[in-house]
Amino acid sequence: MDSCQFVNPHKGAVAAPARLWWFRTSNQLSESKIAIVGNQPEALLISTLFAEAGQQNWLVGHFDEAKTRRTETGGLVEARWLLGVHRKAGTTHLLSNVEELSTIPPSIVVLTSHAVGQRELSELERTTRTLCKFLPQGASLTFTGLCRPNFTSTFLRETIEKHSGHIVGKDVQLSYVPLFWSGETLQKFKEKPKLAAGFGTEAATLAQEIFLSIFPSMSTSVKLSAAEAAGLFGSVYRDVLRALEFELASMCELDDVDYSEALDLCRQSGTDNLGIPRTFVARDAIASCIAIGGTGNRGSMGVVRAARKINEAGEQRVLDMIKNALSLCGKRFRHSRIAILGFTGLESPRDPKPNPPLILQTLERRGAILSVYPGRDNRWFEGGVLSDSVRVENTPLRAASKAICALVALDRMDFEEISPQKLASEMGRPGAICDLSRVLEASNVERAGLFYTSIGRGSSGI
Repeated sequence: MDSCQFVNPHKGAVAAPARLWWFRTSNQLSESKIAIVGNQPEALLISTLFAEAGQQNWLVGHFDEAKTRRTETGGLVEARWLLGVHRKAGTTHLLSNVEELSTIPPSIVVLTSHAVGQRELSELERTTRTLCKFLPQGASLTFTGLCRPNFTSTFLRETIEKHSGHIVGKDVQLSYVPLFWSGETLQKFKEKPKLAAGFGTEAATLAQEIFLSIFPSMSTSVKLSAAEAAGLFGSVYRDVLRALEFELASMCELDDVDYSEALDLCRQSGTDNLGIPRTFVARDAIASCIAIGGTGNRGSMGVVRAARKINEAGEQRVLDMIKNALSLCGKRFRHSRIAILGFTGLESPRDPKPNPPLILQTLERRGAILSVYPGRDNRWFEGGVLSDSVRVENTPLRAASKAICALVALDRMDFEEISPQKLASEMGRPGAICDLSRVLEASNVERAGLFYTSIGRGSSGI
């Protein structure tokens, strides 16, 4: 049976092990130099939580501060806003490369990455080798990314011992915490129960104490490889589930059934765990890529492979939906003004970091005239990522002005003040709505004089 301990700081911590490290003898986490390394969203979130807890830390990565006021609608939005606050307060120090840590060797290192492919593995190895040049004896290094089982105890351990001269488990401690941000708010990310596993019991206990300063509950396990597998399970499950829902939506389209109406009836009969299909699986596909990537050609992971293939076809389904909406208006892609309102469900599943949706580039290549409202999180557009021909607006209605087609991919909180009547007053005629996130009622859109399309909606809706 797995040796697993659960800690709730409100009920008291577990007993300390006999052997004490520098962290325990000093009993002062605030005196430790904490470095969070990586360009993943998890790095920014962890740094923010340490800073919010009053722990000074050095964040090594490429992150920008939010230029807008604080909002509660997304973890990265809030974290980017808080980054600016804590940088001014001197709690968070933002560094652009790992070499800058050489002047302040950290005693606690949190390494964030996801071992998706060779590019990420090479980058992770380079980063770890650089860290090893100034990793002090007694330091604690925690890897927080998704990876295949045994990755931490082989790849990382061997890299550390080869390039630092330290022995893992004796001179330095190595642990694993499967952290993965799936789009939730900063508070929800914080409140989820966390797991720490280590190269030995002592490493896991030390990681537990470090992370208890920012997470309300932590459990520990000596089963390091099982913890790595467990880190993949949740995201892979959601990836497969979305593919199933996507197939059900496609079935409804073929049989002229409205998928949302079928879902409502399904929930009334007691099945309440189905959701609206997302044509892109965003970051969840990272776990599927990792799981599939380590199986070679042995024919295993067939369900996951099929789910990944279905979900990766999402961009084409969105394009088909837009094409159908334009045809209802007697238009084609070329020279048609299309408004993209939000990016919920549009993120590419092929990149471990959030990036602008690839569908924007595809629509541009097909000759569409694009206007974009990115939602409250506009981090993708501050650096001039898009071409000059794409108009970026700060409200949905301005983006929809004179558009023939509007692709709605906003969550309800971001879209709650917009009505079909307001959209119809701004859009060109004839006009159409592609409701990807289903925040609008089809009947209300049609009463406003616009065509309504969505994934999984049959033509008759009977």
